[in-house]
Amino acid sequence: MTGWILIQALPWISAKERAQRISRELFNVTLPERLQSPDYAQCNVFGVVEHPDGVQVALQIDTEHVIPVHPQATLEKLVTLFPEVPETERMQLHSYVLHASAFPFGAIIPSTSTVRNEEYMNANGWFPNDLEDV
Repeated sequence: MTGWILIQALPWISAKERAQRISRELFNVTLPERLQSPDYAQCNVFGVVEHPDGVQVALQIDTEHVIPVHPQATLEKLVTLFPEVPETERMQLHSYVLHASAFPFGAIIPSTSTVRNEEYMNANGWFPNDLEDV
C-alpha cells in the first residue's frame, strides 16, 4: 500500500533532513555505506514530499516494499532518527531486521508513526489542484 508518513523535526535536525536520512539509512540496510561505490552516494528507498506550506514534510512509502538485509548491515544511524519510539520497541525492531534476510517496510513502521492515505493528504492541502493553490 502506498502512503505517507508525516515526519517531524527534532531539536538537532529539520523534518526534511530527517526524512531524507531515514530513506537513506533504509537503503544502507541493503548495501552498507562502507561497501558502496560513489555511484550509490545519493541512493534512497523512498521519496520525500514537502507540503506547499514549506514547513511540513512526509516520507512517501510503500508498506509492501521489500528491503533486503545485507549481512553486514547496522541500524545505529537509523535507530537514532527515532528517539520518540520506546526503547523496547526500538530493540524489537532492531532484532527483527537484523535476523531477517529481507522484510516488508510495513513490518517496521513504529507505533509512533501513522501511515496517511491519499484522501488525508489531499484534504490537508499536500497536493494542490492547480498552480493557483500554491
